[in-house]
Amino acid sequence: MRVVVGSEGSKDFRQAELDRHLEAMSCFIECAGREAQVSVSCTMVLRSPASAPAQALILMKDALLGARVSGRAILAKLEPQDELKDLFTALSALSPDAPESALVRWARNPRLLEAHEQVTYGNDMCWSGDAMRRDASKRNPLVLLEADAPDAARRGQLAFKALWASSVPVPLHHLDGRGSAKPSGAYEQAHEAPMTALRPNFLGWPLVRH
Repeated sequence: MRVVVGSEGSKDFRQAELDRHLEAMSCFIECAGREAQVSVSCTMVLRSPASAPAQALILMKDALLGARVSGRAILAKLEPQDELKDLFTALSALSPDAPESALVRWARNPRLLEAHEQVTYGNDMCWSGDAMRRDASKRNPLVLLEADAPDAARRGQLAFKALWASSVPVPLHHLDGRGSAKPSGAYEQAHEAPMTALRPNFLGWPLVRH
């Protein structure tokens, strides 16, 4: 099933998006709960930790933990700082044995910002929104939510895997609040890990919406 959402006021749209992801996550948790012996996950490609899917995950952390759901996120921006810390705390609770670098990454390369926000909820549900480069106040509110769509979810997971490989670990000072940090909009040369080179045949795919 595919649900296409059209234009709304920006404030109403933000609340509607949060409500939509809370509902989708509730359905995801219910399905995950029926698979008690199977660990499932969600993947998130987001403009910032303030994006609706990240906020839904933060709010539903305990329910996700009870359903044995893990998660990973790729962010284009690391602000707002408080929301980033909340998101990292939630992801860490869902995967307590995972290192920081395995939970959240930063798409700091400007070429990656053409990718659209996208979330996969397990293997059957996929959401996609606007391009990560677009300012939050000028976003196109046309979004897609596909349920009972394993092919869309699989494409989303493959896209996430490719983006993850070309993103970098978030510098630790952004996650624990210690030390000074440059704005994440700057093309910071992180010492923690070198930037993964993009293969020539990879450059076109972020322009494609699933």
